[in-house]
Amino acid sequence: MTDFSSLLQLDREVLTTLVSAYSSYAIYLDEGQSDDFTTIAGSYMKAAGYVMFYDQATAREWFSRAREYFTRAADTYSIIAAICCYQSPDMEPGPDLPFYQLLCSYFKDAPADITAYQEPVGRLQIPIRLYMEAFEATEETTQAADLPAAWKPLLTRMHTRPRLLSKDTRRWRSLEGTINPIEPETIATCVTLLTVAQRQGITRESIEEIMTQQNDTAFIAVKIALLLNAGT
Repeated sequence: MTDFSSLLQLDREVLTTLVSAYSSYAIYLDEGQSDDFTTIAGSYMKAAGYVMFYDQATAREWFSRAREYFTRAADTYSIIAAICCYQSPDMEPGPDLPFYQLLCSYFKDAPADITAYQEPVGRLQIPIRLYMEAFEATEETTQAADLPAAWKPLLTRMHTRPRLLSKDTRRWRSLEGTINPIEPETIATCVTLLTVAQRQGITRESIEEIMTQQNDTAFIAVKIALLLNAGT
């Protein structure tokens, strides 16, 4: 496990307080106190999204529980939760969800027909073109040393909002308004990029070595994604 909280200038105590609150509530509901699957899933997802900065093994477990309950609730966000914990999504995204289609197709190594090339997608509202270009560049890459250049445009764009939010130091450190320092969609994207790279024959070890050389905070999401799969 690696603690990224200080690198992102986050208050570890605030993180642990939020993790405790969301996870305790999720477990309480999970133990039969409610059949509101969406609330249970969302609470596990929030807990995972905060704990992943310092305990990636626990985050993986809670992403998995979020996937289970999102699936029970027939909520397509199950796809994001599944990929975050390296599980093949149970649900199939509809044609109105091109971002989820894209992630599923590259994670599963299956064909996809994505026509909304310029459309901003997902919670981050980033043009799908940037995602497609990152995946296509990864498919053309056979050396770990070439991955940072292939990924940086997308990673930088995904990190734009956190970078701006962090300028308000007080609100950022206190995570006021339950800020997500890194969205689960970003982690799911990084997991999928790593999956594609490894299908190209690029080893996990070589990717880890290259990532240790990346000091840009935009690459922290990739480092977390690597650790979510550590030891499996």
